[in-house]
Amino acid sequence: MLLKGLALSFASSVAWCVLFNVPVRTIVAGGLAGVIGFLVYSILPIYGAEVLLSTFVSAATVSLLSQLLSIVLRVPSTNFSVAGIIPLVPGSLAYKAMLAFVNNDYVGGITQATKTVMVAGAIASGLMFGISVLTIWKGARYAGKRAQRD
Repeated sequence: MLLKGLALSFASSVAWCVLFNVPVRTIVAGGLAGVIGFLVYSILPIYGAEVLLSTFVSAATVSLLSQLLSIVLRVPSTNFSVAGIIPLVPGSLAYKAMLAFVNNDYVGGITQATKTVMVAGAIASGLMFGISVLTIWKGARYAGKRAQRD
């Protein structure tokens, strides 16, 4: 089941890269960002993590990986971060929420919609966390060099 999920996450990330015309030399790296994000998302619940925590950690991992890949491949990091979070997007939760509203199950719809918003917030927070960590690390690295020159 995990191998099937990894293959589908690679395919969806690569398809997203092709759809948004990222450079051809970065398509495989975008697919690998999606695979690594899905792998982290799938492995953390084995160790007892909740869905929100595993989503946050996998989004932060994708963000850090996309920042590093952008430095190595000299392209914008959004090429990798957007493709990497595609397997994490809670599409089925949103569908179930809308289906519950259509079937007049308002309590179930609100419950599913709340879960969807929380997972989307975990993705956004994870992406911001990864960018912030790398920015702080770069700033701290150069701060020591600036202090030596003064």
